Amino acid sequence: MRNPRPGLGWSRRRVQRREQYGGYMDSVAWFRRRERWVREFTAANDGQEPVCIVCGCKWTLRRGDLHHRTYARLGGEAWQDLIPMCREHHDALHALMERNPAWRRLRREQATDLIVTYLRTRTRAERSR
Repeated sequence: MRNPRPGLGWSRRRVQRREQYGGYMDSVAWFRRRERWVREFTAANDGQEPVCIVCGCKWTLRRGDLHHRTYARLGGEAWQDLIPMCREHHDALHALMERNPAWRRLRREQATDLIVTYLRTRTRAERSR
C-alpha cells in the first residue's frame, strides 16, 4: 500500500479502503481478471495484442501493469476500466497524479486520460530529438 503524501495523514476509512484494494491486488481473483482482460482486449481489437497506451511497447501479463481508470467496479471491472501500461509509464502516471492535488479534484477517469495524453506527447517529443 502506497503511503500518504508527506505531511498528510489518511483517515481510518481511507486506510481501510487502501487495505481492501491491496488485498484485492494480491488476490487470485485479480490475477484471473488480468488474464480475462487480455482475452477481452484481444477479441475487441481484432486479435491485436495489447501495448502500453503511452509508448506502444509490447505489453504482457508478466511485464505490464493494468491501470484502473476507475475504482467504481473494483472486483468486477469492465475491460474498459483498465488500461495497459508499461511499468515506467504507470509509475509516471501515479507520480504525476500524486504530486498535484488538481488531478485528484477531477474524476479518476478524466485525470487518467489527461495524464496519458500528456505522457504520450512528452514521449513523442523525447523520441523526435
